Amino acid sequence: MAERSLDEEGLTRLAALLNDGSDWPLDYLFKFIVPADKVEQVKALLPVGSATLRQSRTGKYQSVSATVSMPDSDAVLAVYRQAALIPGLMAM
Repeated sequence: MAERSLDEEGLTRLAALLNDGSDWPLDYLFKFIVPADKVEQVKALLPVGSATLRQSRTGKYQSVSATVSMPDSDAVLAVYRQAALIPGLMAM
């Protein structure tokens, strides 16, 4: 899966993709790679208990994945906007 830019231009492109032919609500897969010390910040953006974690070989990074029922594209974008505030985070 290609990395998604979390800048406004990237989010605008994502919104167009999400709104083109999607039936809302839908289950949306969020995937992030984040420095290990920032995992709790990412988990706070997602429903309790929804995140699956996987540590990198070195332990320096963790992937955080969660499939979440989202009511509309604005809700998806809101999560990405909050995620963009976490230093070192990469959205996948």
